[in-house]
Amino acid sequence: MLILLPVGLLLLGSLAIFVLDLTHPKFGSSWLIAVVAGIAAWVVIFYSRLQLPTLLDLGTWQAPELNLNGHFSLLLDYQSWPYALALVTILLAMVFTDAARTRYDSSPRAWSASLVVTALGLFAIQSGTSLTMMMAWVLIDVLELFHLLRLQETARFNLRMIISFGVRMASILLLFFGTMLGWASAGDFDLTQIPTRAGFIFLVAAGLRLGVFPLNMPFLQEPVLRRGAGNIIRMTPVAASLSLLARLPADLITPELKPWLPLMMGLLTLAALYAASRWLSAVDEVNGRPYWIVAWASLAVASVLNGVPQSSIPWGIALILPGSLLFLYYPRIQRINFLLLLGLIGILGLPYTQAASGWAGLVGNGFSVWTFLLIIAHGMMVLGYLEQALKPGGEAGALESWARLVYPLGLILIIQAMVALGLVGWPGAFTPGVWWLGLISNALIVAVLLLIRRFGVIAPYFQLPTSSRIRTVSDWVLPRIEPVFRLEWLYRVAWRLYHSLGKILKLFSSIMEGEGGILWTALILVLLIALFTGMGVN
Repeated sequence: MLILLPVGLLLLGSLAIFVLDLTHPKFGSSWLIAVVAGIAAWVVIFYSRLQLPTLLDLGTWQAPELNLNGHFSLLLDYQSWPYALALVTILLAMVFTDAARTRYDSSPRAWSASLVVTALGLFAIQSGTSLTMMMAWVLIDVLELFHLLRLQETARFNLRMIISFGVRMASILLLFFGTMLGWASAGDFDLTQIPTRAGFIFLVAAGLRLGVFPLNMPFLQEPVLRRGAGNIIRMTPVAASLSLLARLPADLITPELKPWLPLMMGLLTLAALYAASRWLSAVDEVNGRPYWIVAWASLAVASVLNGVPQSSIPWGIALILPGSLLFLYYPRIQRINFLLLLGLIGILGLPYTQAASGWAGLVGNGFSVWTFLLIIAHGMMVLGYLEQALKPGGEAGALESWARLVYPLGLILIIQAMVALGLVGWPGAFTPGVWWLGLISNALIVAVLLLIRRFGVIAPYFQLPTSSRIRTVSDWVLPRIEPVFRLEWLYRVAWRLYHSLGKILKLFSSIMEGEGGILWTALILVLLIALFTGMGVN
């Protein structure tokens, strides 16, 4: 039952905060409950590293008339434990840093919702079968939809919300379809032994949720999903999808799919480069968060396509932990700005650091042009991180004395989690990795920092001056190609086709229900008889 304990602790804490806020609203007491629940869940998950793997059977699902038999289970192993620890870490860091955002978006209701979302995220990450993961994905998506519907934003935002929910539902249908294929080929299976026929479908399902396979980013502007609870809502579905990537079989690219591999890698590399360039040019870290997610997720998916799914874990952790270090750092305080620089431990990919084992996934079976382009994307992501990390901060005078203490503790907790995962996160985590790939990427980063002044840019701010010709061209081109990459045009076309079909059916219905409806029915009947008679003669 150890595997269910963190989920239960978070749900119990959420219920306690909700009841307290309804009966006797107390900000301090609610915050303390959230901290205690988060710490307890974090300690249990950290301790469970000694008990891996841990399996809990939840029940079976049978359909004798269809000759189908599946089961529900939870599994905490070396593929899911890093994501479980990372998710609870950013939850606890969110609660700590919310102490400094009492004037912004921190509230007991937000903490209660965050605890529930994280509990569901842990349930999805620890899913032992695809049926369990489908159930967890549905619960997470429905909860997110209810939260977004309460916000009552603009019609444009509501359209993107519907698009996002539709994409999530499509991914769940793909997961169900892949499960059917797996059952047809290998019978009942769990996520430790995914059949090859189901593996590629699962990859597409996870890639669709991550926004990279194919590229889709409905939430490029998130006016209400900012810091704190907003970061939990954004990162939880991502962590639940990344955990599936690490479990996929290494041989999912079958001989039938091999001719399509260059096209898939090309589209994936294009997504990584585009997202990395937009992250590098983002005004601030929260506006660049969708691009941050897509770029790192692209590296994780590339590792799976290259036959090294285990190497998707370091890129996934780089997405969650160093990213959350940036997204939760508000308000900025000058004297603790150096903490953000420690986040580079998780993304540089230097030997014996957290991302070092990720390079094996990019090189795959050999160095290729895709490897080099993905290294460039990695370098741009690091440069963008540097730009956001080195922005000046303010003073801590406006914070209460207790907030000045716990606020940096939340950031330090994320850094400690990165160090711990780099040491014992998964088998082979503490390794020099493919060190020469890291050397190439970091050499490119240093070269850019040395040459960037030539373009009139003062490091670390990589925004080109408005008089720059490159800036003029990019400002004109990028907004015009962005709708293409977001696939919003495809969704709009489908929506218009749906409305056009509805109008045609409505017109046909009005004709048939009118005064001449009997005559039209008789005419259609005569035409059908003539058609069938002609077919019989032939």
